[in-house]
Amino acid sequence: MKHAVWALSLGLLTSAPALAAETHLPAPITALEQQGFELKGEFKGPGDLPGYVMQFQGQGTTVFLTPDKQHAIMGNLVDAAGKNLSDAQVEKWVYAPMAKEMWQKLGQHRWIAAGKADAPRVVYAFADPYCPYCTQFWHNAQPWLQSGKVQLRVLMVGMLRPDSGQKAAAIMMADDPAQTLAEYENSKGKMALKIPSAIKPEITKALAENLALMDELGGTATPSVYYRNKEGRLQQHQGLPDEKTMKVIMGDENQP
Repeated sequence: MKHAVWALSLGLLTSAPALAAETHLPAPITALEQQGFELKGEFKGPGDLPGYVMQFQGQGTTVFLTPDKQHAIMGNLVDAAGKNLSDAQVEKWVYAPMAKEMWQKLGQHRWIAAGKADAPRVVYAFADPYCPYCTQFWHNAQPWLQSGKVQLRVLMVGMLRPDSGQKAAAIMMADDPAQTLAEYENSKGKMALKIPSAIKPEITKALAENLALMDELGGTATPSVYYRNKEGRLQQHQGLPDEKTMKVIMGDENQP
């Protein structure tokens, strides 16, 4: 079960090249930027230790400069009690902005809503028409949808079978996609869909973009479910959630 999309990189050591280009940043930080790391923020560690937050391929880490300013240690800083002092900085400079950006991307893609529009909680799920676990997730979510506590936004993808895209398009091109999706899921995938003779270009584009976003978010199975925890951090779960996880996703420890 996956809850966090990203994890912290640890334990690397780097030294700047002898002929590092002159810059306002210390040479080791410039060297890391040249290797593909992105500088996200600066802070002062204990004893005014210069600290930097950097990101590489979706991973965040802290980098600390040595007194000679020619070397840097990358990884976690802990205090005498073993408390990780890097987490708060990485969360502030990398994961919180990343979560906000990804959440906005989910909202900007083409989805089909189930539940009240003014529900206080929103959950996104990528679903394939042939996915039985997506259907079960749909049924398991109904108490929260019907109570008005959650709006489920389903992003259709076509990935499990050659004609998955056609079935997904049939739902998306229906006169009432929300009703059609509900009827299809309530039939447990047995309802005959009206397959369009030609798929509209915007639907083809939306399906491709949904699949690309799912891949960008690290989704490898359907349903891939995305939600925000109490701290607003983007969370991920792949596959059918168990009962306990379902309550976490829906933001309620007690089933409504």
